[in-house]
Amino acid sequence: MISGLFIFDGKGDVLMSKIYKEGIKRNVSDVFRIQVINSNNKLGNSKEVRSPILTLGSTSFVYIKSGKLWIVAVTRSNQDCSTILEFIYKFENILKMMVAEINDENIINNFFQIYQILDEIVQFGYPINLEPGYIKSILPNATIGETKLIRRKSNGSSYVLNHNNKSNEILNKALSTITWRPQGIKYRRNEIFLNVEEKINVLTNEQSEILRSYVDGKIMMKTHLSGMPECKFGLNNDDLVLNGLPGKENDGNSDSVVLEDCKFHQCVELDKFTEQRVIQFIPPDGEFQLMSYNCRSSINLPFKVTAQVQQFGSRKVQYKLSIKSLFPSKTSSTNVQIKIPTPNGVLKHYASTTHGKTKFHPEDNVLVWKFNKMFGDNEYVLTAEVELTELEGNRLINWSRPPIKLDFVIDMFSCSGLSVNYLRIDKANYKTVKWVKYSTQSGSYDIRY
Repeated sequence: MISGLFIFDGKGDVLMSKIYKEGIKRNVSDVFRIQVINSNNKLGNSKEVRSPILTLGSTSFVYIKSGKLWIVAVTRSNQDCSTILEFIYKFENILKMMVAEINDENIINNFFQIYQILDEIVQFGYPINLEPGYIKSILPNATIGETKLIRRKSNGSSYVLNHNNKSNEILNKALSTITWRPQGIKYRRNEIFLNVEEKINVLTNEQSEILRSYVDGKIMMKTHLSGMPECKFGLNNDDLVLNGLPGKENDGNSDSVVLEDCKFHQCVELDKFTEQRVIQFIPPDGEFQLMSYNCRSSINLPFKVTAQVQQFGSRKVQYKLSIKSLFPSKTSSTNVQIKIPTPNGVLKHYASTTHGKTKFHPEDNVLVWKFNKMFGDNEYVLTAEVELTELEGNRLINWSRPPIKLDFVIDMFSCSGLSVNYLRIDKANYKTVKWVKYSTQSGSYDIRY
């Protein structure tokens, strides 16, 4: 989106520059100085700049004037200039938090900290996060002008501002602003929904041994809450391990729930989790993703599929499959489908099952074994036979044997073992309807034979 960023003084000299993409050179600043700054100086500083965008060929300059300085973003091709302008204004606000006044001297004296901020908030020319709370967490503990910024330590404590300084109090207030939730929200009925959604991926070999298994999970929330409520929920804290975050380490216990690559919404107070193992947050209004994670160990497999496939002669293939549901008997899985590949050119087919229905799809060369609903702790068997045409039978020896695929959806079941112990709102006389739901579905669930 952004190819380069420049800060000019009132005379047109470059105070800072940052190039993100190839295609432009630093001497592009001369074009802006001649076309905009010099022209503006001739008209007099009392004149307003007519347009915040200058386009010359395929290069566009999107800019604002802050005091006597110019903040300019350079971009190539057709880009969304309104988004770039929004980024520039937010970047200007960040500079105002750092220094009492945006001028030549303050920019030059603090260029190292400004470059650090740019490295964090813009990656490969794309702005990623300009929220004050995020800046507070990644900005080093440095004295900038008369202001000392906050940085959260790994142990949960923070560097404290000097509250006797008025500018520090203003900065602290700005950094504490909850930007993801507007004030004054009112609902007749307060509701909060929490959904733990997981997708399991499995690959087994001919002996039904697991070659690969992992779970991609996320916690989705939908809130209709009045005011600014503070929500808390606890996961199975006794046996939960979050790799990469401070807290309990993996002790090798096979019963532990080990989550990796955890990412939280910006509303989550990570220091509270470090200290109390509690996820505490003031939620945005509506639907949002609170957390995402991966799980690669101690996975609860929902099904075990055993397949035996034999070739007889050059034109006949026999199948014998068994599927066993490993989840609790009172839990049910819906839309269970087992897709069994067949060779090309099937002339005749036969299938018999102890439960469910089968249908052959010649256009896809697949036999589908389907269950509308399957309860846990059950086992079913399919036997099938296909006969090929004589032409295709000669090619049977080179059949690649694609894996059998399993599709399903299970409600109120978690393959990772993740569970929510409680969900509450810390506010007196706050009546809320709360819902917690678990859902697991198949991702890439393949069985080799």
